[in-house]
Amino acid sequence: MALESIGFDVTPVLCRVRWGKAPDDDGPNTTYTHLALKVAMEDGSYLADVGFAGVNSVAPVRLGTRDEQSLPEGLFRIVDGTSPLPGYSVLQLMVKDEWRSVYTWRDDVFAPIVDQECSNWFSCTHPTTRFTNSFFACRVVGDQRHHILNGEYVIRTGHGVDSELENTLIANKDALLELLEGVFNIRLGEDDMEGPLGSIDRYLPKL
Repeated sequence: MALESIGFDVTPVLCRVRWGKAPDDDGPNTTYTHLALKVAMEDGSYLADVGFAGVNSVAPVRLGTRDEQSLPEGLFRIVDGTSPLPGYSVLQLMVKDEWRSVYTWRDDVFAPIVDQECSNWFSCTHPTTRFTNSFFACRVVGDQRHHILNGEYVIRTGHGVDSELENTLIANKDALLELLEGVFNIRLGEDDMEGPLGSIDRYLPKL
C-alpha cells in the first residue's frame, strides 16, 4: 500500500517458505504463508521484501534473470523450482559455499486480498506456527541486524561467513521492554504486555 501510494505498480505474491524446511522433492510441504512484492520499474521488475527477518535481502532482487546478484546481505539468485509442480521460482542465498532456498512462488499467480487474509489468519492463529509460539523482532541499522528471538537479543554485524554475532540473554520483562523501545522503536501498551495467552515475559528464560 505504501509503494502504491507513491506511484509504483505492485503485484503481491504468496510464497512457500523453504528456509530451514525439509526437502520438497515429493511435493510441497509448506503452504503460502509469506507475502512478497513484485514491483515494476522502467528497467524491469524487482522482488521487494523486507519482512522475512534474518536472511532476506533488504535491497530489491532483480527478477527476469538467473544471474547471481551481490546485495548488501550476501549473494542471491533466483532459480527454477525443483518441486514436481511446474512454474515455481526460488529465491536462494549463498551460505558457506552452498545455495540455500529461502522461499518459492508461482510466477503466473498473484495474491488477491482474500488469499492474503486466509494466509495471514493461518499464520496468526494456528497453534503450530512460529507466530503463535515465539516472540521476535528484527531491525536493520546500517550493516547490523538487531533481532530478538524469545529470550535472546542478537546483534549481527556483516553478513555470511564473515559476520560477527553478539548474543545477550534478556534477563527480565523490564529489560525486554527497554530493548523494544530503545532499539526497535516499539512501545507496548498494557493490553500488549498482558495478552490473553499471558504476560509477555513468558518467552524469557527462567534465570
